[in-house]
Amino acid sequence: MHIGEVAKLSGLSTRTIDYYTNCGLFPVERSEANYRLYPATVLQTIERIQLLKKQRMSIAEIKQILVTNENLETELLMREVHEEFDCLQKKLARLEEQLKDAPTHLKVNIHKTLETRLLSIASLLTLM
Repeated sequence: MHIGEVAKLSGLSTRTIDYYTNCGLFPVERSEANYRLYPATVLQTIERIQLLKKQRMSIAEIKQILVTNENLETELLMREVHEEFDCLQKKLARLEEQLKDAPTHLKVNIHKTLETRLLSIASLLTLM
């Protein structure tokens, strides 16, 4: 979203959005033409900022709260992914036990499929 769209949807001026951006209250990327691009989540962040400002919090205090919340959300997501990964590893071990007596070609196909899924989850974990 461009700054004008954010302003229109949030009811804030582009100057206020620019100020919040310069204060580091929300992330911004740049387009090839060097325009600022805001994620859709910026509208939720603006709502939070407005609520915190009503509580007479400073920009520095608001920034700290936003950073803390973001870190907490990331940590919770990572825990969830790790739990899912552990669950899949246990499931894989159970399936391997059940496949001991299965034909070799079937074991190879199933093992490859499960291994591919686990590797994709492991690669997601490294990105976090």
